[in-house]
Amino acid sequence: MKEQCNNTSIHMAVAIVDGGKSEKVVKICKQSHVLYCCVSMGHGTARTEMLDLLGLGETKKDVVMCLTPDEQLHGLLTLLAEEMKMRYPGKGIAFAVPLNCLAGRMYRLLASEHGEEERSENNMEYTGQYDLVVALIKRGYSDMVMDAARKTGAHGGTVLNTRGLGSQEVEQFLGIPLQAEKELVFMVVPSSQRQIIMQAIQAEAGLNTPAQGLVLSLPVSHAIGLA
Repeated sequence: MKEQCNNTSIHMAVAIVDGGKSEKVVKICKQSHVLYCCVSMGHGTARTEMLDLLGLGETKKDVVMCLTPDEQLHGLLTLLAEEMKMRYPGKGIAFAVPLNCLAGRMYRLLASEHGEEERSENNMEYTGQYDLVVALIKRGYSDMVMDAARKTGAHGGTVLNTRGLGSQEVEQFLGIPLQAEKELVFMVVPSSQRQIIMQAIQAEAGLNTPAQGLVLSLPVSHAIGLA
């Protein structure tokens, strides 16, 4: 299958909002003529004692992910900021991750919808201020990840329940069973803090700890709703 690589000009836009509000986000995406969306359920990582103080239970979150061309992204994020009131604290966040490769048929579909021709190369460098730190850990260890991250300046994250699916060779190399129930922790952090946050998570919840965590990061090209 042909792939479009080396800066596709396509982004994965992600909106994280309170539980039950994903329908409104999807409606906004459709208004912006976004062709593909998917919704996942998760929960926030606010400290338990703070939730108890406020009389709240677990903070359920909806995570909406979609694919959008570069020239459409600003309008989508602006509309999300206005309609979801993301410019105010606690109303959710949205960010975009530039894609390095995209299967040719999907790229052609997105590009043709917006009058864009296929491009094989673009030498522009990423100059964003934020990165997406992702930790894949055994279920039940998200608090350990967030405690380590907060010590180095991270403010919060979102947790998705998932399941590892790894080959036998990978399991033997890593020494851990990837089929176990997992949690996926997302944190959007300043690029200047990315390395120290990842190192802290790796030390506290890495492969050689009970959390058996894998930690990685992705560049964020645009972000709204961050304090």
